Amino acid sequence: MPKELRAPLFALRAFNVETALIGEHAKGEMLVLMRCQWWRDAVNDCFKGKPPAQPVVTALAEVLGAGHQLTRYRLQQLVSAREEDLLRTEQPASLAALERYAEGTAGQLLHLQLEAAGLGASAASAGTASAAHAAAAEHAASHLGKAVGLAALLRGTHNHASRGRVYLPADLCRQHGVTEQDVLSGHDTPAVRDVTLAVASAAQQHLQEARRLRPQLAAEARPLFLPAVATGMYLEALEAAGFNLFDQRLMQPGAAVPFLTYQLRLK
Repeated sequence: MPKELRAPLFALRAFNVETALIGEHAKGEMLVLMRCQWWRDAVNDCFKGKPPAQPVVTALAEVLGAGHQLTRYRLQQLVSAREEDLLRTEQPASLAALERYAEGTAGQLLHLQLEAAGLGASAASAGTASAAHAAAAEHAASHLGKAVGLAALLRGTHNHASRGRVYLPADLCRQHGVTEQDVLSGHDTPAVRDVTLAVASAAQQHLQEARRLRPQLAAEARPLFLPAVATGMYLEALEAAGFNLFDQRLMQPGAAVPFLTYQLRLK
C-alpha cells in the first residue's frame, strides 16, 4: 500500500480486530452490551475530537484528524453487527442473515478502507474522485465483503464449534437434515457437505461479481481488493476437499502462505 495509507488502514483493521474480540473479553449478555456501548461512545468521541486514551481509538482519531472522511455509521454498524452476533445464541436463520452479518463486518471494513483512501462515495460527492469509479468500488466492496465474510465463517467452523457456535444457516440445515450436533461434533456427512456447498457457492458468486467489476475500478483502488485472492484460494481448496469443512488440510493456517504471496505479486 502507499506509505500514506498504511497508518489509516492499520487503524481500521485494528478497530475491526478489537471489536471482533469483544466476545473474548466480555462474558455474559450485560458485559457484551456494556462493551459494545463503550465502543460506540468511543467512536462518537473520536468524531468530537475527544477520544478516550485507548491505543486503537487514539489511532482512529488520528485518521479522522488527518482529514480522512470516514462515515460514522459504518464504524457503528461494525460494532452493532458484532453485538447482534454475540447476543444471538441460535444459528443464523438463513443464508440471507449470514450475508447481512458478512456485509456488516467484512463489508464495512472494505468500505471504510475505500473512504480512508479517498475512493468511496463521499469522495465522489466532494468531487475528489470519479463518480463512476466510486460507484464501482462501492458495489465491488459490497460483494467482496460478503464473499470474504462467508468464506471466513466457513473456515472458522471448527473453531466456532469448539465454543458451541454454529454458523451454517438453520433453514439449509433443516432442508438437508443437518443437526447442530453434526456440526458441533465435527461430523462430516454428505448432508453437511451439501449445506457447505450452498454457502460456498453464494460466496463464490459474490467473489465473481466483485472480480467482474475490477476493470471499472480506479487503479489505486485495486490493492484494497486483494483479500479476494485469499478468499478465492480458500474456496478452491474447499472445493478440492469435496466441501468437507473438517478436512485437516483446510485448518493449516500457514500452509498456503508462500503460494499466496506469489499470487498477490501477480495482481
